[in-house]
Amino acid sequence: MDEGIDLRKSGKLKDNITRFRQDKRLAVTGALYSLALLGMLTILVFCALHFREDLTAESLRRTAAYLKSAGAAAEPFTEYRFETGLDTDYVPFGTGLAVSSADTYSYISGLGDSQYSLQLKYASPAMCVSDKYILIYDRGGKGFCVASSYSEYLREMLDSPILSASMNRAGAFALVTNEAGYRAAVTVYSARQKLLCKWYTSQYYVLQTSVSPDSSHFAALCLSQQELQSVTQLRYFRIGQEAPVWTADLGEKQVWSMTHDKSGGLLILCDDGVYRYDSEGACTAALALRQQPERFAVSEEGELLLVFSGASGGSAALQVMIVGDLGETIYQERFSGTLRAVAADGGTAAILLTDRLEQISYAAEGQPVRSAPSDGARDVICTRQGESILIFSDRAEKVLYEEEALVP
Repeated sequence: MDEGIDLRKSGKLKDNITRFRQDKRLAVTGALYSLALLGMLTILVFCALHFREDLTAESLRRTAAYLKSAGAAAEPFTEYRFETGLDTDYVPFGTGLAVSSADTYSYISGLGDSQYSLQLKYASPAMCVSDKYILIYDRGGKGFCVASSYSEYLREMLDSPILSASMNRAGAFALVTNEAGYRAAVTVYSARQKLLCKWYTSQYYVLQTSVSPDSSHFAALCLSQQELQSVTQLRYFRIGQEAPVWTADLGEKQVWSMTHDKSGGLLILCDDGVYRYDSEGACTAALALRQQPERFAVSEEGELLLVFSGASGGSAALQVMIVGDLGETIYQERFSGTLRAVAADGGTAAILLTDRLEQISYAAEGQPVRSAPSDGARDVICTRQGESILIFSDRAEKVLYEEEALVP
């Protein structure tokens, strides 16, 4: 048996062992996992405290309905068949179409069918839309409802009839009512359908309202009688304050439209011109009009589409003008034909004639114009995606141009 030294017993092997660092990867992973759980718990607690008023069974039902309808809502709108004799108002909403009749509100998805509907008994329904919500109210009646493409958020019956309404893109809205003992009242709600303020007036009739993009102010277009003359005044309020921040006297001008632009200014269309007021009450632009427009449309961004009629030889001539949100002329052209309807939104203006539709992409480079046949169409609307929808007596149909129809 060979002689040798057993190093394991001698203990000399200990000094020759290479020492490795302790593996801390599992400990670091565990710490990060615990930190992530703590962060999620903090977010849940914050949401529970900040949105505690919204955490109800109804809000959970809305969320479930939204998740269920999300796939259908992603489809672009193409066509919808009206229920004959019932549909009275229609506006583009989301990627579909909102339709309101005397007893029903319906959201039409991109699949061409009714994705969501509500039973509403409104004699004269009208609608205003935002990015997420839609306001349906009974013009001349007392009921109103706030809904979306998948749920109802608020439904109320007021004590006074509703004269008009407006809604900004965030969802805050104002209602003008004919109050007993007053000439009018303006009630403003937040985008969460919470009552913010109510302004009563015994001196003015309120023609129109507009809530600012940041929902901190609202404008009221007021009419009063002075020495047998009708005098118009623009009054601008901070929400929650009774006295106006500023006023602008418009004299005997007839005002047809008033809307906030995206920068917070007010663009006003009168019988003699277009005026823009900034948030401080200064008139920053004035564009005189030589004649009153035959038709006009206002986009959600604040641009104005004006169409003037005239005569040129033996055919009708139309002068088309688009005024930007800063009060400047951004498009001007002539078209021939008989005018039926106009619309504007999403950087697009639509001119519906008896035989065709002219679509102007005024926000695009070169401002191209495309034509499509429109025989039998009675109205047109523009979507925020820059598309046009023709309204016939029995259906609504998205306009497809030749190059789009060839795409499979």
